[in-house]
Amino acid sequence: MKNVFFYTLLLVILNSILIVNQELGLNVILFTLPLLVFLYYYLKLNKLIKNKKGLLFFIPIIILSTMYFIHDNIFNEFNIVIIPLLYVLMFIYTVSIPSQVMTLVKKVCFTFLKPVEYIEATFKSCSAYFDSKLKLSSSSKKKVKSILIIIPVIIIIIWLLCSADEVFAGLFSWIKDFSFANLINRIFIMIILYIYLNASLLVVLNNLKEKENTKNLKVEEFTMKVLTTILNITYLIFVIIQIKSLFLHSVASNINYAQYARNGFFQLMVISLINLIIVLLTKNSGKSKYNKTMSLIMVLLTFMIIVSAFYRMNLYEQAYGYTLLRLGVYVTLITEVILLIPTIFYIVKDKVNILNYYVIIITVVYTFINLFSVDVIIAKNNINRYNKKDDIDLEYLSNDYSDNIPILLEFNKVLKDEELKTDLETYLSDYYDNHRDKSNILEYNISKDKAIKLLSDNKNINRDYENTNKTFLKVILEDNSSTGYHWESHVSNKSIIDIDSETDYSNCPWGVAGCGGYRIYTIKSLRPGKTTVELNYVSHDKSIDTKVIYYIWVDDKYIIHETHEEKRLK
Repeated sequence: MKNVFFYTLLLVILNSILIVNQELGLNVILFTLPLLVFLYYYLKLNKLIKNKKGLLFFIPIIILSTMYFIHDNIFNEFNIVIIPLLYVLMFIYTVSIPSQVMTLVKKVCFTFLKPVEYIEATFKSCSAYFDSKLKLSSSSKKKVKSILIIIPVIIIIIWLLCSADEVFAGLFSWIKDFSFANLINRIFIMIILYIYLNASLLVVLNNLKEKENTKNLKVEEFTMKVLTTILNITYLIFVIIQIKSLFLHSVASNINYAQYARNGFFQLMVISLINLIIVLLTKNSGKSKYNKTMSLIMVLLTFMIIVSAFYRMNLYEQAYGYTLLRLGVYVTLITEVILLIPTIFYIVKDKVNILNYYVIIITVVYTFINLFSVDVIIAKNNINRYNKKDDIDLEYLSNDYSDNIPILLEFNKVLKDEELKTDLETYLSDYYDNHRDKSNILEYNISKDKAIKLLSDNKNINRDYENTNKTFLKVILEDNSSTGYHWESHVSNKSIIDIDSETDYSNCPWGVAGCGGYRIYTIKSLRPGKTTVELNYVSHDKSIDTKVIYYIWVDDKYIIHETHEEKRLK
């Protein structure tokens, strides 16, 4: 493509506008679509499309890019790595079809790292292209270079002078307010991205068309026969024990079944992955009936091991709650079961490109999982578990993502545990404070926008705190012990503040019975965070006449911010 360097320059400028120094949201899909159009055009014009099915990788790339606009969860972090990997797989499978795992791994690494070797060639090609377009004489080139050197130096000098003298700065206010750090950062990223993108295209053009080495990784057939036989016997004994002990609950009296059943799921998951590799190596070592039989038996026993791991994981989650890692175990185990299906065909039939099936299945499963909000799934399951067992760990629900905020707000409405309710409201309030002022359309995310709107409408979360400008707060309340009432204090999180109290009856004349005074509470900040102080005017029978609630926020400078409300219950 003659204008490839011009188009890549446009893409780099678009990236700087949409992506650089921005949070990822709507801008990801806005950049992805023109990039995919350009890559398709590049591959087509250079006649590199040898396998049109490789272009199907566009689908997961578009879906995952769109998820930055729809969902806000941990997968957005994972996809920073996964999406570039899908681009590389698209190049590899479009230009050629690898049939061996090692070949695919080598080509992936090659596509990521090889562009470094093409930096010099990229500079020469870019220089030649722009020379041909601009057609500058040697003297004009020298003038352009001089201008490119002089302008930045003059701007930096003026900016430094503006910083040193306010009167001088009045002449160049626009320069004083200009962020040179931001400009330099953008220019640096643009240069690196421009060079890497062009170098990557040269790699695709010149190297990925090379034929792969058809030699498979082989292990001696005798070795694989002995290995598969011993492992199958071992697995058979293990499966029998699983059926008897795990599923039929028949364990020795000195073994705690609950503890026994909840362990081992990670180990079994790894074993099942290893078994898939062994089956592939067995096929490469020889195609005898014995090898096929042992491989099929291993597939069956692997399925039983996966079932055992799944069952153990289920029992563990019921006991200790739901987390992203534990949900990931479920997804991995289900993926392994699906991978067993093409593995069986690979064992019984010849000329089956098992690698293609594996890549397709793993890509489809991962993309499918991204369509759902994992945080919502985790939150719902943990809340259902709390409703049954009255036990929950907010650490599993508290993160910096917004997908589960609507679920947590609904949960907060029905939550009766005051301490847990305060902790949850503190988390929700912190999230709101950290995200409410972000309104950049390029960073727009449906999930974040919904969460912020819900939180802003919730008076328990969106509080108007008053800044005391002090690290302590005095609360003075009318008190009269002769009435049988007294004040009691309850602090939701005692690690945030310390509270002391004293009485003051100094205004009462000496010897006058029934004279009222004051209860004075002194609240001192201990560390940043949010907490609630509940002050109750309680009678001798523990009934509450008046409730005063102080919502305290201690900022990073240990300054106390507060808002409060008073409720008369009688």
